[in-house]
Amino acid sequence: DIAKSNNLLHVCDSTFATPYIMRPLDHGVDLTIQSLTKYYDGHNMGVGGALISANEELYERTKLVQNMHGNIMSPFTAYMMLQTMKTMGLRVTRQSESAMQIATFLESHPNVEKAVYPGLDSHPQKALADKQHRNGLHGGMAYFDVVGGDTAAIKLMDNIKRPWTLCENLGATESIITACAVMTHANMIREDRLKVGITDGFIRISVGIEDPNDLIRSLDEALNQL
Repeated sequence: DIAKSNNLLHVCDSTFATPYIMRPLDHGVDLTIQSLTKYYDGHNMGVGGALISANEELYERTKLVQNMHGNIMSPFTAYMMLQTMKTMGLRVTRQSESAMQIATFLESHPNVEKAVYPGLDSHPQKALADKQHRNGLHGGMAYFDVVGGDTAAIKLMDNIKRPWTLCENLGATESIITACAVMTHANMIREDRLKVGITDGFIRISVGIEDPNDLIRSLDEALNQL
């Protein structure tokens, strides 16, 4: 409503949710962005993106820009995406259910200051997530803060064992864990990083399709060493 009342386009990046969990166009969004590299692919094989329009006019405008710039996916990558998309619903369901179990565990661990996941009752926007998310699922992404800041975060990265993988991707079948302050956002000035909520002990997880009990066991062992 705010965008429309000011004659602005409402654009939403819904990569983390995927259409299986949330469809922004159903909520009045004009354009939805999806990174196909993440959950659509899910196997770390391809790179791509999609822009979904709410009407024919927006589609034609964006299609014109794409045509002028020549931005197109290679035929083989497109073929592989079409194959991996067939299991996206199954993967996202498993990832979401496992993420809920892991977030619940993290919230009660003494070496975790806080755990943030839309499915937790403690999340400030839990009601909104329940309203907008489909199929009772809340995705495979979560984060938590470890006690001890960046020193503890680095130690956690050193001690974490499989099935967790140290990586800066997300949405894959493998479970990925990242200490953002010293990995993905290490080039940011600390003050700027803190302004956007990335604390020294900020740990981002992308939950895969492995057995959640194995993932929790590995986290518990690593956290207990902090």
